[in-house]
Amino acid sequence: MLSVTLEMALIQGSSVKKSIRNMSVMGDKMTTIKDVANEAGVSISTVSRILNFDDTLSVGEDTRRRVLEVAEKLQYKKRNRHVPKGGKKIGIIQWHSDKEELTDLYYLQIQYGIENKAASLGAGVEKLTFDSIDKSRVKGLSGMIAVGKFDKTEVMSLKSYDIPLVFIGENYLAYDCDSIRSDFESPVRKIIDRFIEHGIKDIGMIAGKETTVTEKQGVRDPRVSTFDSYLSEKGLFNDAFVFQGPFGPDSGFELMNTAIKQLGDKLPHGFLIGSDSMAVGVLRALQQQNISVPDRVSLISFNDVAIAKYTSPALTTVHVHTELMGERAIEMLTDRIKEPKKVPELTVIATELMERESSL
Repeated sequence: MLSVTLEMALIQGSSVKKSIRNMSVMGDKMTTIKDVANEAGVSISTVSRILNFDDTLSVGEDTRRRVLEVAEKLQYKKRNRHVPKGGKKIGIIQWHSDKEELTDLYYLQIQYGIENKAASLGAGVEKLTFDSIDKSRVKGLSGMIAVGKFDKTEVMSLKSYDIPLVFIGENYLAYDCDSIRSDFESPVRKIIDRFIEHGIKDIGMIAGKETTVTEKQGVRDPRVSTFDSYLSEKGLFNDAFVFQGPFGPDSGFELMNTAIKQLGDKLPHGFLIGSDSMAVGVLRALQQQNISVPDRVSLISFNDVAIAKYTSPALTTVHVHTELMGERAIEMLTDRIKEPKKVPELTVIATELMERESSL
């Protein structure tokens, strides 16, 4: 099974298939792609293609793993693209810090989609956190894209800057803001139906729990509410089978261990997992207890980040079109810049199930 260290390296590679000429900071030293290549003992082009998950590259798994581990060790990280002279500048308002985003790729991959689409239009981006934004930093921005879950106080604060604004993650039409979100409700129902078709009626969930930054409000997860309501309709919901905690592999590991300890032989035969990173921890917990996946417990997770293909067994997961969400946000922001008074829109982007080895 892949280690959490390798997971972090996979996260930093992500899925952006562009030429990497970026650097990262390790202490006072700037780490370059050449540094990674030298320490891993491979060419710069090989490192670039591995970190970009180039499926056409023929390279041994040992080499791929070594490069990813070295990249994580040296804290290799992409830097922001420079703003082309005379080009627009878009602010990306991050909900999570860079460190927090490395535990779950969902928001990071959305940002990559924003950056790539902006670059294709000759625009640059500047990453900001909600806590760091002020009038001086907003000055010069053509618009902002807020990525994450924001409470009323935060939404109204961002709107007060009076520049075009698009949200990714939730529906903010109630605040007259353009919004983009993924369809999480449909795949939950389909997964439950799939389990039932395979004779699995005891279905559990390892779910993520999030709170807003300012008001510390719990964020409603449509996967959890849909799971509760749809299983209840079928008379199969059992509250004892639902476990919630922070997103990330450590949380997944702890939650599944709790489930194993509390439920024993009554451990559900099917589990929905809130994210692939949580599923990594869930797999580890099950394997340490010699519980077979998928023979004893079938797992289906969400997001389909790079790590999902490399776990053992590989994860069946719901593919979320994160990069498309970022690209669509740039398009919506461009339309808003052109027509400031147009009616706000909500875009819901479909998801699809990627069948692999962790489920029956």
